[in-house]
Amino acid sequence: MSNKLTRPNAPPTPSVSVVNSCQILPEQMSLSAHQHIQTYLRNRHQQRLDKNDLNAVLRLSQHLRVFGLLSAVGYVNQSNAQGGEVRTRTVPVWESLLGQMINETHPPSREELMEEVVRMAKNEPQQYMTTWRRSLMLGNHWNFWARAYVED
Repeated sequence: MSNKLTRPNAPPTPSVSVVNSCQILPEQMSLSAHQHIQTYLRNRHQQRLDKNDLNAVLRLSQHLRVFGLLSAVGYVNQSNAQGGEVRTRTVPVWESLLGQMINETHPPSREELMEEVVRMAKNEPQQYMTTWRRSLMLGNHWNFWARAYVED
């Protein structure tokens, strides 16, 4: 009798080539997230994050887990008619972090970000899922670094 626990109808474990094709480098996640937070601060001409920025980072991480990447990008790209104080505080942070996740050197505009994620979801679902998984991993590190840079 084997000591291994098996689950009936469990999906097969992905091969190494499938795992490597995901291009998720966990050892780089914290460094990338730190750079994203630093870039946001630099673009805003701030040394520290305020409580609203921190709440926006935490809200992004939660939104990505619950609703997904496409929904988060859609929120950023909504018309200003759906504004409000929370949205005004949240969108700049989300736009910066999500844009940098897609392209660190040249983050796309809100519209370009939406177009890229929609295109990926429609035409490259595996790449979309990989990017979403990457955003979930980055979210934890964004949260950590945001807390580290928040004003007292």
